Amino acid sequence: MKRTIFTTVLAALLLLAATAYAQQVPELRGTWKGETKIQTLDRVIESECAIVIDVQNGNTFTGYKLYFKKKVLTREKLVGIYDNGRIIIAENKNESASGRLTGKQSMELIYVDHSADARVQFCALNRIHFTTGFVEIDKDGDKVLMRAEITHHYPLNAERIIKEADRNNDGKLTQKEWEDWKKKNGE
Repeated sequence: MKRTIFTTVLAALLLLAATAYAQQVPELRGTWKGETKIQTLDRVIESECAIVIDVQNGNTFTGYKLYFKKKVLTREKLVGIYDNGRIIIAENKNESASGRLTGKQSMELIYVDHSADARVQFCALNRIHFTTGFVEIDKDGDKVLMRAEITHHYPLNAERIIKEADRNNDGKLTQKEWEDWKKKNGE
């Protein structure tokens, strides 16, 4: 009997500890955009970059980085982990980043490229907010948001928005679906 009570109490404490730990992991999904400064072996480049985190499982996440390379928008997959305030990202065999959240809506990352084209990169990123109203996006006034309308306003996030907000899977969003999605995402 004592052993059963002890086991039950221990299981409850472990569950509480796991829940408390899970609650400390912030919501990272979304688009983070900002300025970047890149130091290569022979020059400094200032540019813009964006990170889209589209899947988060506890403290791990996946997504992609967007940046311009020779005037072409480039997209690289990434995986990452959040650990006690630190963010660690791996992109490919030569590049990784570490950084931290500097607020609920901002982060700083430092990338290191270990390839023959060695470079370091500092990114100061802010989360993009979905502030555009339903009526502004609904250009044709038909009371639903079509993929093209969403893509026009949020090209980096259109697929994620539709996937998460379109509850009846009809390929378009009603005003209720849009507002519910915004509320769920803290907008």
